[in-house]
Amino acid sequence: MKSLIIILLIVFSLNCYSQGTAGNTAAFETRDIVDMPTAGVIPKGDYAVDLVYFDGGGLAFTFNYALWRNFNIGAALSAQNFVGSGEITLQNIPAILLKYRFVNETIEVPAFAIGLSTRGAGTYSNSSNKYAVSSPGVFLALSKNFRWDLGSLATHAGFNYSFENVTDDFFINYYAGIEQSIGNRVAVNAEYNAGAFEWKAGRTKGKGFLNASLRYSLGYGFTLQFQFRDLLNNFKNSDEITRYFGIEWVGKH
Repeated sequence: MKSLIIILLIVFSLNCYSQGTAGNTAAFETRDIVDMPTAGVIPKGDYAVDLVYFDGGGLAFTFNYALWRNFNIGAALSAQNFVGSGEITLQNIPAILLKYRFVNETIEVPAFAIGLSTRGAGTYSNSSNKYAVSSPGVFLALSKNFRWDLGSLATHAGFNYSFENVTDDFFINYYAGIEQSIGNRVAVNAEYNAGAFEWKAGRTKGKGFLNASLRYSLGYGFTLQFQFRDLLNNFKNSDEITRYFGIEWVGKH
């Protein structure tokens, strides 16, 4: 605990020449609302490392690299019982992330991106190769930013088809979300994910997933986030809100 406090004090004492992905002065675009992808990408030659601590002592690690302009490629791996007791269980198949923004945002037109993400959320089952919340799979995302009296407001929406579909039916999921800045360093995100694949599998009550996050830019590309998940109590076997903690770092090659 003392080491963590020392690290945070050092970070806060740095001159913050660059911001993270939250707030009015953010230097980088948000690439996910909470779970679901936006049309945001990291600049060419930059890379991003994300760590998310989830329930059960789990840790998810994601690495993204901007191979070309508007094109990001990455991989993700999670481990259960990483923190706490019990044997550490690694995800046996790493997730793949690809995103290409084919339309850049203008005053009149939102940004559009297509991609593939086999990274879901929460615990991963090696026996069934499924996450607690299905990965987006193939997706189309659009994003539009606005300026108003309360700061920067970003709206996001998209459609996706997950390869974790448990039925033979072809159906498309949808999601939407917002991102509101609070001052130069803070942002509040909220997303609604219809959760069609979990509902078809009989794991949820059919309400969809409402998730939110509070994000803070530390500087030098660092952003902290606190996630509050399943606010609608959609899972059948749980009536509690789940909390995740994440650290994001965007750096240059």
